Amino acid sequence: MVPFGAGNSSDVISRIIAGKLSGLLGQQVYVENRVGAGAIIGTEYGARAQPDGYTLVFGSTGPLAISPALQPALVKYDPIKSFIPIATLAWTPQVFVVPADSPYKDIQSLVAAAREKPGQILFGSGGTGTTQHLIMSKFASAAGVKLMHVPYASATAALTDLMAERVAVLSDVLNVVRPQLLSGKIRALGVTPDQRLSQLPDVPTIQEQGVPFNMQSWNIMQVPAGTPPDIVAKLEDAIGRVLEMPDVQKQWNDLGFVRMALPQPRIRDFLLSEMKVWGDVVESSGAKTE
Repeated sequence: MVPFGAGNSSDVISRIIAGKLSGLLGQQVYVENRVGAGAIIGTEYGARAQPDGYTLVFGSTGPLAISPALQPALVKYDPIKSFIPIATLAWTPQVFVVPADSPYKDIQSLVAAAREKPGQILFGSGGTGTTQHLIMSKFASAAGVKLMHVPYASATAALTDLMAERVAVLSDVLNVVRPQLLSGKIRALGVTPDQRLSQLPDVPTIQEQGVPFNMQSWNIMQVPAGTPPDIVAKLEDAIGRVLEMPDVQKQWNDLGFVRMALPQPRIRDFLLSEMKVWGDVVESSGAKTE
């Protein structure tokens, strides 16, 4: 159960895993996409599925850590109590990018300009409350500057306007911005994790450039609460084997993901921590949805 549309990075990850699980489990595993309400609809559907091991639910930062704070009236599932986490799948780090002709050559120059012109430098995102919006908001807070948010209907629209220099900067996942980086239409200022990405070894982290900032989204696999422990263990083992396959690791790298290897017993504590982190950012950003 994937609460995002076909072609989305979450969908791609799920289809890779599903294909490999089919071979390991000896039965067909397929992806069902149920979209809507910022991934809330598909996640709720997964939470209500029979806890028999036949439904796995793709989980990510949005529906599990952001939506409960951003749209609490719509969220009818509990990110902790409604699911049993099976495995962590991937970190999805983001890259701060600017137009090719931007005067900002690094994070320091962007911060310096923002201090000179508070609230006048525009950053784009795929919409209010998205990871792109919240990561930039957290960065501005960490840097002690004020930026102006310009929400778009999609990340693609925001990137198009960045290349047209209608906004000055945006943050997005590597697989989205990589084609424009390679073509020279945009430039990378920094990456959001606390370590450089193997895919962009020459691009420093934002921390390296003097801003105490480290933030990225993530993806996990889970099952509905009540799924028997022996089935949970079997699925954990199978997904773990999939993630160790060399061709899967290469696909992760090609897609701009970073392998996320957190022991299954620690995932709940991780989720609780992330709900606090992203919930605080939602509150401080003032993000609201209609």
